[in-house]
Amino acid sequence: MGALSVDLLVTLQILPGFFSNCLFFVLYDSVVLVKRVVSLLSCSGSGGEWQRMLTAAGLKSIWNSFLLDAYKQVKLGEAAPNSKVVRVPGINTCRWSAGGKSMDECHLLDFESSGRPLVVNFGSDFSDVADFLLVYIDEAHPSDGWVAPPMKPYSFEVRKHRNLEERVTAARKLVELFSLPPQCQLVADCMDNNANVAYGVSYERVCIVQKKKIAYLGGKGPFYYNLKDVQRWLEQSYGKR
Repeated sequence: MGALSVDLLVTLQILPGFFSNCLFFVLYDSVVLVKRVVSLLSCSGSGGEWQRMLTAAGLKSIWNSFLLDAYKQVKLGEAAPNSKVVRVPGINTCRWSAGGKSMDECHLLDFESSGRPLVVNFGSDFSDVADFLLVYIDEAHPSDGWVAPPMKPYSFEVRKHRNLEERVTAARKLVELFSLPPQCQLVADCMDNNANVAYGVSYERVCIVQKKKIAYLGGKGPFYYNLKDVQRWLEQSYGKR
């Protein structure tokens, strides 16, 4: 099968999911608009700017997320991609030069311990049997791209990462706002987004690596990002905590 035929087949496969996501945001925007109109008519609301979710930037982001998922390298039961990442200074022991280049580049599988599963993008109460790693990737809703409505009091603006230093700084802001459990380490994807592409993340994804193979592969976020499934997998493998 030629490359063109493969691309056409992939496009046909992802169209239903793409349109269902678009429909969700159409309904979301409609509900927000109705609530806003009612609020204005009752003189109980402010006339601030209405932030739509279904925009040109949003459509592009949603489409790219499905492409990433369709072409991801990671497969359940197969070897885990050993993507290059960088440690986040101030969170993990790390050296960082003023020029914005990490002196402590590493690879994702460096965090896997012998005989222990590595839960990527997740932290929980299984630190005695598993290791946990959060990988910060390309910002899903940058302030100069597909902007999401603010979620107070946890809102902060992050623009598109132009270099590795900006990405690491954004990762540190994330940790300052949402404290990580001590058993969870934090790294950032490199600017070529190699981890994002290899694992088909785009927004969110969680997986478990064991003996350098994918033992559990979570669904595409945000709609199929389910941490309860990860907890269930750990409980079945190591007992309830």
